[in-house]
Amino acid sequence: MIKTRILSGTVALLSLAGFSGCRPAPESANTEPAESIPVLRSRQDGVMGTRLKITVIGDDPALLDRAMAAAAGEIKRVEDLMTDWRASELTSLNESAGQGPRAVPRELAAIISRGIELHRLTDSAFDITFAAAGKLWNFKTPPKSLPDPGKIKAALRHVNADAVKVSAADNTVELPAGMKLGLGGIAKGYGVDRAMKILRDHGIRNAIVDAGGDMKILGLEFGKPWKIAIKHPRRKGSALAVLNLTNTCLVTSGDYERFFEFEGKHYHHIIDPRTGYPARGCMSASVVAPNAEYADALATSMCVLGPEKGLELIERLPKIEAVLVGMDGKVHVSSGLRGQVPADGSEPASE
Repeated sequence: MIKTRILSGTVALLSLAGFSGCRPAPESANTEPAESIPVLRSRQDGVMGTRLKITVIGDDPALLDRAMAAAAGEIKRVEDLMTDWRASELTSLNESAGQGPRAVPRELAAIISRGIELHRLTDSAFDITFAAAGKLWNFKTPPKSLPDPGKIKAALRHVNADAVKVSAADNTVELPAGMKLGLGGIAKGYGVDRAMKILRDHGIRNAIVDAGGDMKILGLEFGKPWKIAIKHPRRKGSALAVLNLTNTCLVTSGDYERFFEFEGKHYHHIIDPRTGYPARGCMSASVVAPNAEYADALATSMCVLGPEKGLELIERLPKIEAVLVGMDGKVHVSSGLRGQVPADGSEPASE
């Protein structure tokens, strides 16, 4: 299949100055009003357990600030709907498992339905029902012991997205008894997509929404593509590549953000739904896709599948590219990005 390529890139480091302000327009001999000079403004918030950074460019600072506030509010609304860290529509649904169909907001039913489709697309590497096993792990504090293998095995009996029944006709979802949904691998990307829509609705044409590595990029940075670097999963402060990007989405998942070391082994938060243990496919996976929701789920899947099977899937998908770092540190690049990312994982030369 010949792939349709989009502007290449991958995610992680975003080095943008969070400044605001205007430079005075140069004096002119005529009486014509000076043109407005675009300014860059940014804001940071905490959302979905990570840092949200919104950066916008325009010539009306007050409008930019209103747009960013509205966009931040939108992603927080998505969090309130889909979080399983506290009471929400999702936790209410989980509590109803085994009690028959339950009516949920249309938005929640739709994302659950898309999660099931991604489960099939990725040959079970992506599974929104992983939470039955995932809840046995705690990555907030180093544990004194690992989860009991018998409990993990028992939990896996409740991990199977194909068993979830969704009705688009009446927005109902039915979960088998013992099943628990977790949308951490898709909801953040969806929230980023929604936040960018709010910016566009306010007339913003140049912006970045970055929620802890789930990034959506719009337009240009003062007439030039935005510069984005791919973070190296093991070399702190180093990048695999620096890319010029516009009008695309980039998401990176990796084993270096939330993890603990136990008896000399590395355990991280991306759970393989097939085993109930942290995935051993990739150190990190960066995915380029038209929307952040899709890229979010695929990046998680790549960490489970590993470079070989992961790239086989990526090469079948139109408008999707990826950079995968295997557990051995080797860098694997999809066809649309070759020549732009050093295959040996060395830091790119400065421009």
